[in-house]
Amino acid sequence: MNVLILEDELITAEELQHYIRDIIPGVQILAVFETVEEAVDYLSDHASPDLIFSDIQLADGLSFEVFEQVNVRCPVIFCTAFDEYAMQAFNANGIDYVLKPFDRKAIAGSLAKFNGLQTYFQQHNQADLNEPLQRLLSQLRPAQRSTFLVSQKGKYYPVSVNDIAFFYTEHEVVWLQKTSGEKYPVDYTLDELEALLNPTQFYRANRQFIIRFEAVREFEPYFNRKLLVRLQPATPEPLVISKAKAPEFMRWLEQR
Repeated sequence: MNVLILEDELITAEELQHYIRDIIPGVQILAVFETVEEAVDYLSDHASPDLIFSDIQLADGLSFEVFEQVNVRCPVIFCTAFDEYAMQAFNANGIDYVLKPFDRKAIAGSLAKFNGLQTYFQQHNQADLNEPLQRLLSQLRPAQRSTFLVSQKGKYYPVSVNDIAFFYTEHEVVWLQKTSGEKYPVDYTLDELEALLNPTQFYRANRQFIIRFEAVREFEPYFNRKLLVRLQPATPEPLVISKAKAPEFMRWLEQR
């Protein structure tokens, strides 16, 4: 069994490794990474581990950024001091959510859950799992939005998602950009918007942009195997897809 750990606190990482090795003799800890960048680089070039233990706040950002940039197929057990990220953890292959400070019992419980799920999936084929899994997802995920309310000069207006070209952040403000050119501030984070939007219609391009399929005009190779994407209307600054997300982005365009 191969395990990867994403944790920026040295003492916590050592404690976690001790618990895992004690509970599962012979387990291989592939690596311990403190940053999003290190984790993305590793997962982009190596086969997926069997299991990931991940803190949420890493040295250079939230670990969710790793799962946005790399297609991680294995289960993830999140160990964090914060309890407000549970829904995002579920959307990032999370199978358990352990609050710090944790102990051996908590880690053993998470590993038991992993083993139970692993056994279940081995005994059932995907067709058996698809219906209950989709039912569970529909219950846990927020309902997709078809309109958003925006305000201008003290008045509120509904904007259909079909009239939106993209959402973006600028100076810690999230903006809704319409296809007609108008833009409005909205009271959502991009993470919240991502959960509310239809993933076949909208795509989280990077930390700054969520784009609509119909707004994509063209894209071209960029330096270091990235992609430069042009939208209509144009974005306020260059829209770049990372090397790790480029294949996923092209699949999204083709499958749409």
